[in-house]
Amino acid sequence: MVSLWPVVGAVLPQAMAIALSPVPMVCIVLVLLAPQPVRAGLSFAAGWLGALAIAIGLVAWLTDAVAEDNGEAARDGVDLVQLAVGVLFAILAVRYWHRRPEPDVPPPRPAIVDRIVTLSAPALVVTGAAAVGANLKNLPLVVSAGSYLGGAGLGPGSVIGAAAVFVTAASLTVLVPLVAVVVLGADRSAQTLKSLETWLLTNLHTITIVLLVVLAAVMIGNGLDLFR
Repeated sequence: MVSLWPVVGAVLPQAMAIALSPVPMVCIVLVLLAPQPVRAGLSFAAGWLGALAIAIGLVAWLTDAVAEDNGEAARDGVDLVQLAVGVLFAILAVRYWHRRPEPDVPPPRPAIVDRIVTLSAPALVVTGAAAVGANLKNLPLVVSAGSYLGGAGLGPGSVIGAAAVFVTAASLTVLVPLVAVVVLGADRSAQTLKSLETWLLTNLHTITIVLLVVLAAVMIGNGLDLFR
């Protein structure tokens, strides 16, 4: 039986890349500046966690079903997915670089920024779920991690455990600010959240480009095992 923790370690880069995506970070900061921040934050987090868990579980289950019939082909498929995702991220990094704002021009303000604080709790659950797929890079990351978990030869309990660790790690930038507001209170957290909002919106392109370059290197490196 394959050990759990090496498999978890192999998918942590994908999890952290999802966590460090500007989309969930901006959304949770804006949500926590709403009139009822804890309720709004819990609603958004519920949608985010649920959608991410369903997505990673579905990909892992499908990969495991394929691996039962042909383990070697499944392993090659996982490597091919990682290589393809790495190349995709390299292309996206170049694209974002060419589309970056001029140094003295402020980046455009996303439309959701002014709307999200007005949403109801059910709408925030849907928004949290939609945020998982709103960023173009999240889907390839989920496919890459899920296929690795499903093709690693883990038992069902270990796959569930590894998926839970993945979802938790990928949600840290959603959960940590929420816990901070619960512990410190909305009033004490407001100024810090407002400063973080300004910084994130100003540096969206830079964060995305750096993240894509690092991911491209990691995923291509992992995918080169295809040529073993």
